[in-house]
Amino acid sequence: MLEIETRNSARPGAPRQAGQTGKEMPAPQESAVRALEPADIPAVANQFQRIFRDPRKQAPDSLRAYLADLFLHHHWREPDLASRVYIDAQGQVGGFIGVLPLRLLFNARPVRAAVAGSLMVDNRAENPLAGARLLRSFLAGPQDLSITESANRLSMGMWERLGHEPEVAYSMDWLRVLRPAGFAVAALGHWLRPARVLAPVASLADNIGNRMGRNALRPDFRTRGHADDREVGDEELIEHIPHFAEQYSLRPDWDEAALRWFLEHADRKERYGEISRRMVYGRGGAPLGFYIYHKRARDVGRVLQIMARPDAAGRVVESLLNHAYANGCVALRGRSHPQITGILMRRKSLFYCLSSTVVHSKNRDLLAPIRSGDALITGLAGEAWTRIIGGEFT
Repeated sequence: MLEIETRNSARPGAPRQAGQTGKEMPAPQESAVRALEPADIPAVANQFQRIFRDPRKQAPDSLRAYLADLFLHHHWREPDLASRVYIDAQGQVGGFIGVLPLRLLFNARPVRAAVAGSLMVDNRAENPLAGARLLRSFLAGPQDLSITESANRLSMGMWERLGHEPEVAYSMDWLRVLRPAGFAVAALGHWLRPARVLAPVASLADNIGNRMGRNALRPDFRTRGHADDREVGDEELIEHIPHFAEQYSLRPDWDEAALRWFLEHADRKERYGEISRRMVYGRGGAPLGFYIYHKRARDVGRVLQIMARPDAAGRVVESLLNHAYANGCVALRGRSHPQITGILMRRKSLFYCLSSTVVHSKNRDLLAPIRSGDALITGLAGEAWTRIIGGEFT
């Protein structure tokens, strides 16, 4: 979530102006950007709570614990690839950029990469350059390749001022409607909660449309060429994910322990519903691909990852659509990838951009596979696996 706070209201705990309490303000100091330290976590968590969750409440202990685990105890943590905080003139945390280390392979050679996630700034009117300083500090790090997959309008403007354009092929989200009436109510319900009471009526309307043969969006793909698909656990996923990734010249350097750590984080996204992790098999039981998504009846399913053999990607996508429909989802949405964009288009998906993927490297060779679609840098390889996206902290 590479976003920037736009409110200018004083944050809880900020020092008052002189004269408000009868006490003199501390002498101002030079603002600075430095590496995140354990003592910063409470302030970062409260900032995250105000900006992305409920500003009326303090950050819960569970959120503070998760941010510490994610940004201070990442499985691939390296001291010089740390998240950054902006320290304002009063010596308080006034901004933050989350940095997730990423180990890649490029044609079997190791590459140090880093993913920029949450970018937050309090009181932009008082600290107008804080966001740019945080982003510049991230880009000046020791990594060979810098990535974000969540640049919004404001942060995208910073990237552009630094001379970087979005990677269009990796910047599109896709939406596949499955139940038109149900989707309309679910979409309205996200903005207006009372509208959710209409969900049973929408279900009835979709069922009538199905019986009359008027739901042209209902998936009815036959199991062409594959024997079955079924839920799988960590062991089978960990065995096969690296093999599916081998088709990309730029891909994560996952080992068993790393994949287990990422999958554990990805499992819990309470706001999105129950997770499904399904492998699709061809004749003779050979794995064709897999998908991971979160589902909830009468709501939009959220797809984290689709990976497949190049000749079987269509069948894997069809399995996903069939399974989501059978489990009551009204639609599916996820991040697109050049391998599946055409497949999704031919299966009646819509495409749009909510946030952009941007990359930076001094080594042009590392940019070439991204520009050609021969890179795996989103989903489990980006930041979408974290509980920051879709997690509930109480």
